[in-house]
Amino acid sequence: MRLASILLFTLMPLAALAQERAALVIGMGDYENAEDLDGPRADAKAVGAALEELDFDVTTLIDMPGADLKQAISDFAFRAETAEIALVYYAGHRLAAGGQNFIIPADGPLAPVTALREQAVALPSLMRAAGKARHMRIVVLDSCQAAPLQSVAPLTPPEPREGTLVLTSGRAGACDSGAEGPGIFAKTLIDALSQPDVEISVALDRLRADLRSRTGGELAPRRFGQLKATPYFLAGGPEDEDQGPGNDRRRTWSRLNDAQATELAALASQGDSRALLASAYLQLNPDDPRHDPAAAAESLERAARSGSAEARYQLAQLYEKGQGVPEDKDRALALYAEAAEEGYAPALNDLGFIHLQGELGQEADEERARDYFRRAADRRHPAAMFNYAALIDDGKVEGRGAPDAALYLYRALRGGDATLLDLMTDESELFNSETRKALQRKLASEGFYDGPIDGDYGPGTQAGIRAAYTGGEPAEPEADGAEVSELTVDNGETVAKEEEGEVAEVASASTAEAVSEEASQETEETPQTGAETFTPDATPEPGADEDVTPVLRPQQAARD
Repeated sequence: MRLASILLFTLMPLAALAQERAALVIGMGDYENAEDLDGPRADAKAVGAALEELDFDVTTLIDMPGADLKQAISDFAFRAETAEIALVYYAGHRLAAGGQNFIIPADGPLAPVTALREQAVALPSLMRAAGKARHMRIVVLDSCQAAPLQSVAPLTPPEPREGTLVLTSGRAGACDSGAEGPGIFAKTLIDALSQPDVEISVALDRLRADLRSRTGGELAPRRFGQLKATPYFLAGGPEDEDQGPGNDRRRTWSRLNDAQATELAALASQGDSRALLASAYLQLNPDDPRHDPAAAAESLERAARSGSAEARYQLAQLYEKGQGVPEDKDRALALYAEAAEEGYAPALNDLGFIHLQGELGQEADEERARDYFRRAADRRHPAAMFNYAALIDDGKVEGRGAPDAALYLYRALRGGDATLLDLMTDESELFNSETRKALQRKLASEGFYDGPIDGDYGPGTQAGIRAAYTGGEPAEPEADGAEVSELTVDNGETVAKEEEGEVAEVASASTAEAVSEEASQETEETPQTGAETFTPDATPEPGADEDVTPVLRPQQAARD
């Protein structure tokens, strides 16, 4: 049954299993402590309906009280982990207090800051919920039909994490809230996102231009943060090809039509870092008549000067390979280090390998490599999470044990790397029995597995692993091992509790991830372990005494 199960999973297309798009749409108008607003509710309903037409799995919340809103955001954060794109839209009152931005639920206070922190929703919580998505993360804050509140501090600029874009509607109350139906910002947003075969950067640039035109310059939306430079089409795309992280960015950027390529070039000329990266990718496509590695390097240099860590990382690869620039290992290493200093997870993961294997003129340094892998893993880089779990499993990370390795493996699954999914199902004996048991406990605690905790990755465990990866309901194959009527776990069981905008993993006397409101805003999310010990199996399984083979860096895999 184990072999049959593996073959079944291999034949099932990942795109059919994964939840591609998730959206959370919030409209607040029936306020207990402020004047009622009709506009935000109409806006939210219209945006939610439009996103459903674009194949989003939409959760629409209208006039939600604070406690229910926080729970809904936490639930959405969990769902967003397995989505390629997460979009959050909020229409209603938003205010600043105590250096923090808040969105106001229907029963929320307008002051003081202590009440806001307890009963309102801090904007970082909303951004973190969208930030769980694997690929594209967008947060839209629409105050267009929300009347300006009196005697409140000016709104502070949002500070989204890398790869997340926050779009604001501009001045609060700038739209006529007396008209029926959605306001001008919501209408224009719907029109922009629904344009067929239009890349999202071009769509959002058109949104800004259309709003200025329709309102005579009265409404000027603002953007904060930057999307990843992987092309994405909400309403179709070049031959509707796969748009996930595994697609070939060079090829897809090359297939933009002439009009969009011109618009993209105009954005690049204005210094837009995503457009500069896009230009570099198409210039690196050897099948494109515009193939010009030297020009690509110039585009990356400009984007790097504007602060793009992704550009520094890509430029480092060119210097490492001598592509479009003279080969320069020292320059490559410096650029990797600069990108890593900004918290760019792929650079951290690559530096882990560089120091583990003694590349780019460096002496092998396992301790330094472990630190880079940890930092990349704590930024939820899937391969790094797998690599760090492997190091823990090999006993090479002091103070960490099987529950920590299992938590990183679970997060790697949620991160959406198909290569790692195959390794965890087809090569389960890469990890020792206690790590495999701990992963079964984690899957059980999240509702993905209800079989015995025995370390045997039969059909039931593999179904749970696949369900954790896709975010869907686990299948119902034959149970692993002996039939059980009730799941029993020992004192290493991992349970989950919901924090505001986060899912924190909590274990009895073992794995803990206590997330305070302040600590949960940090980029790194490091599991901690206590003194729990496990009794090893009397007979180790094959491979238990061998080191886990780390995943190769992408350029190494191509070069080797």
